Amino acid sequence: MQEEKNRIERVLGAISAPDLIQKVLTFALSEEVRPQDTVSVIGGVAGSSKQGRKAAWKFVKDNWEELHNRYQGGFLISRLIKLSVDGFAVDKMAAEVKSFFESHHAPAAERTVQQCCENILLNAAWLKRDADDIHQYLLQRKAPPSTPSV
Repeated sequence: MQEEKNRIERVLGAISAPDLIQKVLTFALSEEVRPQDTVSVIGGVAGSSKQGRKAAWKFVKDNWEELHNRYQGGFLISRLIKLSVDGFAVDKMAAEVKSFFESHHAPAAERTVQQCCENILLNAAWLKRDADDIHQYLLQRKAPPSTPSV
């Protein structure tokens, strides 16, 4: 049963239509979803795509008071933060995350916020340094277009 539930949470996160992403995020915070499962659903959305990551981070910011009140003292607040911002790779996102948590304190997750900001900066540096090389590498290994069979 738990394995099936986890699979469903991941599938919900893989939705790409912006309106459906928003519905999934809103559903995650509803009474129909157990509080401990809300974090997994939001994390599934954040981990699915660039669009999902942005939507999940905005959702967390917009609903921070409710989320913080729900998870403030436990490990789930740290997990929520980590899953919401983990895939960002742009310097300005590290600054945004840091700024948000400077004005929206989460004492139980201070270390997590610091680590997430460091990881975003590391991801951004790696991307700046290696993006062209990786692009060229992938182009060289790209499969030739298939020819239609007659």
